[in-house]
Amino acid sequence: MNNLESIDIEPFPIIENVFEIYSKMEKYIFLPLATINFKNHKVLNNKSFHFISIWDNGSYEDVYFNDFRKEIRIIKFKMVDNKYLYPINPKFPSIQFLNDAYNIIEQNFNENIDYYLTPKNYSKFTHEDKTLYNGAELIRNSINEFDRFDSAYYFERITQYLYAKRKFELFEKINPSFTYSETFIGLLTTRENVISEFHDEGKTKTEIINNLLDEPQWIQNPEEILKNLNLTFIGSISENNFTNGSAEIYLFWDRIKNEVYQFIQWT
Repeated sequence: MNNLESIDIEPFPIIENVFEIYSKMEKYIFLPLATINFKNHKVLNNKSFHFISIWDNGSYEDVYFNDFRKEIRIIKFKMVDNKYLYPINPKFPSIQFLNDAYNIIEQNFNENIDYYLTPKNYSKFTHEDKTLYNGAELIRNSINEFDRFDSAYYFERITQYLYAKRKFELFEKINPSFTYSETFIGLLTTRENVISEFHDEGKTKTEIINNLLDEPQWIQNPEEILKNLNLTFIGSISENNFTNGSAEIYLFWDRIKNEVYQFIQWT
């Protein structure tokens, strides 16, 4: 592998730089977590690869699966000029509501960005302000048919992603936590110090890719399907650095077909 200067890691890339838009639903289903741009690499040349968080709610009906998503742990994309293409009309849970819900969530976040960026403890965020509960109700008041669980989960997912993205833009640290920990207040530190250091916490962009061009460190059993595929491992990434997901996302490239596979294992 060439030295680190030949690799650029870009957190929170914009959707238009990641996907060839096929269905116009990509923005609401797929969240771009990070892009790795290779330059003059002896194997990967000038390829770019993207880590994607996928909207899901745990409902695994047959209609949600196809040749590009044959089961819950695997999804693949075609590559077109360093962008991904999901070349079918996507079918995901509650998909008919996601466009409107995303717009509501984005507007709410932008209107309340100072609130989100102000350090606060869990009790205030969750119990006093009821931030996530009120957000879910905001969606439900506009989209009555949207399932209560799905609307709450989608509100948290998108809000946390937008929040983590904005924090990275401001502080160059990747940390989606809405609240600070009170565990060591009064023991090893003070509340004032915790608040003052809140936006200093998190990972830099060079710390978010695990086992880059090495061997995957599976958190569950290795994926059996890999025995039948000739794939190059790119790296893995922890979804919970960016949003409310709990998966480790493993990215592989099929050099012959120019397709990428994401294998998803949950912690």
